[in-house]
Amino acid sequence: MNKHFPVSLFVFKRPSTTKVIFDLIANSGISKVYVFADGPRDSREKTETDKVKKVINSFISSNPSITVVAKYSHTNQGLQRSFTTGLNKLFQKEEAVIILEDDCLPSPDFFKFATAMLAKYADNDRIMSVAGTSVGSFGTNSYDFSRYQLCWGWATWRRAWLLYGPVMKELGSPRWRAVINRVTRYLHVREYWWMMLNLVRSGWLKTWDYQWTYTLFMHNGLAVIPGSNLVSNIGFDDVATNTKAKSNLSNMERQVLTWPLTHPKVIKDNENLSHTIEAKFYNNPIAILGMLRQYIYWRWSIYAHRH
Repeated sequence: MNKHFPVSLFVFKRPSTTKVIFDLIANSGISKVYVFADGPRDSREKTETDKVKKVINSFISSNPSITVVAKYSHTNQGLQRSFTTGLNKLFQKEEAVIILEDDCLPSPDFFKFATAMLAKYADNDRIMSVAGTSVGSFGTNSYDFSRYQLCWGWATWRRAWLLYGPVMKELGSPRWRAVINRVTRYLHVREYWWMMLNLVRSGWLKTWDYQWTYTLFMHNGLAVIPGSNLVSNIGFDDVATNTKAKSNLSNMERQVLTWPLTHPKVIKDNENLSHTIEAKFYNNPIAILGMLRQYIYWRWSIYAHRH
């Protein structure tokens, strides 16, 4: 690689997959890794988080040529706080970063692709995120652009992360309504986003990624989406924080890219790509029912608390 960007790895209690990711990093040409290890909630989890620490220490001792900055939390911060606090601190030092969680297994091409995109679009403010996940190829290009970001293995720049809006101040405002009308033509998908973002803003759903999508929406940002799938999310299980139910999006096959890359000639939202992402992730019965279930639980919790 001519240009190097660091990797930021967020880990919790998956020692086996953490080791696999470290092995892939060791063979990728990456020269610097930031590791954020969240702490346990109980003694049973401490057994697993201690194993994760051993994996990290083993990687450090076995790879002296790779700079590793490890941050260990002795208490449980939770996914949302661990992630946002970690990235906020990291972007005080770095201009761009490749980001992974311990339930997202990258292909060897992921690091090479993310590095190439971070370098190529460093100065293009319209492009805010680089995905590792693919929903298929939409032409002869190696990648394309979408108004929807995908963050199962991704990358971004300081300039974009500084726009991150965790409070989502304009949710429900006239500007928000104009933005979501531009994003999707489907009324029920608009309602999906309205309800899900309110669940996040209320604190009922403790996550960080819906706010990142909101940020791209509000700034008319684009995400780079590869034509081949470069990351497999294995985190649809009981260990997960938010994705416990199995999905046809879990454990997707990791693929390779053809090099050199074929670049799109025009930087614009690929409507077919965005519609496919919308259909697979948001405009389907499973997503809608999941949202409604969470919304009902939230409203019931408010009612029960008052009575």
